[in-house]
Amino acid sequence: MKATQNSSAEPTLLFIPDISGFTKFVHDTEIAHSEHIITELLEALIDANIMDLEVSEVEGDAILFYRKGKQPTAAETLAQVQKMYTTFHFFLRKYETQRICQCGACAESSGLQLKFIIHYGDISINQIKTSKKLFGIDVIIAHRLLKNDIAMDEYVLITNQLINACSSWVEIEQVAWETPNHGTGTYDFGEIKYCYLSLASLESYIPEPTIEDYAPEPNMRKLLSVDAVINASLELVFDIVSDVNAKHLWVHGVTGSDMTNGRIVKNGSTHRCIMNGDENDPFFTSHTFNITKDVITWIDTNHTQKANMVVTLKRLENGRTDMNITLMQKQNMIKNSIFNLFMKKGFIKFYELSFQKLDTYCTDLENEVSKHVAGILLEPANNEVA
Repeated sequence: MKATQNSSAEPTLLFIPDISGFTKFVHDTEIAHSEHIITELLEALIDANIMDLEVSEVEGDAILFYRKGKQPTAAETLAQVQKMYTTFHFFLRKYETQRICQCGACAESSGLQLKFIIHYGDISINQIKTSKKLFGIDVIIAHRLLKNDIAMDEYVLITNQLINACSSWVEIEQVAWETPNHGTGTYDFGEIKYCYLSLASLESYIPEPTIEDYAPEPNMRKLLSVDAVINASLELVFDIVSDVNAKHLWVHGVTGSDMTNGRIVKNGSTHRCIMNGDENDPFFTSHTFNITKDVITWIDTNHTQKANMVVTLKRLENGRTDMNITLMQKQNMIKNSIFNLFMKKGFIKFYELSFQKLDTYCTDLENEVSKHVAGILLEPANNEVA
């Protein structure tokens, strides 16, 4: 094991965005989806970094950023807060317009909130293999400040250590979106003075998500239609077939998926089926979901071949499901004739093998009394407590 390298303490900015309500969110709602949503939110916050901050570690529902050297100005710091805040809430608003799952985590995600703790002090940084670990009393101070007496849901707290270290912090009264409040926290290491601002005023800067139009292209013609009876419930078949991360589990010849845009299936989920490992592998968008108690339909648009695959699932008796796939493509007499003469039988065989693989996977799950990992809930559960 490589020995730990210790650096001497030097002035360092500590910047912690923390997702408020995370504990309640995890314990009162479906755990797997809450973890997926929090992970995507933390990734969005990292992508919103415009201050050249470095990530020390991700701590459950928070990120410990740091930056050594020159102190940031008030304008620079508040611009970073605004960028992360608007990115965070834009993600939640967009997900609300796209979500299909009715579990508590997905339904309640729009209520998650964000707060920031910003501190400045002498920090030592230890290199442990490829990871950097921050040490020092000021790291402890920053974490302790996450627990405070501020009676606001979303806010930014900035300690006097940063304000006093930078002469340009006299500008905060002019650059802040509201007049800062002042407070003091008493901890086992002494008193910490700070200013704080509500983030409520920033709500008007959150962009409204664009509602994507996934309407099928006009002049589509049916090329073929194949169906099979799957010996599993409608809910289980939908959970597997709609899962963009699990095509390899049932689609013949597929070894994996990439180009996905999230772990939870939603309107607008994307994936590429890895078959040959090149640019000719088909890239899909799943959209236009229509979900009722006994029938579910949606469209997978194949952007590579400019075709639509309409998937229809119908509930049958004895816990079985009828699955139909209808392949649609733009009207073209020559291409359609070539397809019918040379390709149609191969496509039918491909889907038949996929149906068989799906049926086997479903049977194996039921024999093992296990669930598919996607866990899309089509109706709200009576009890969401994990």
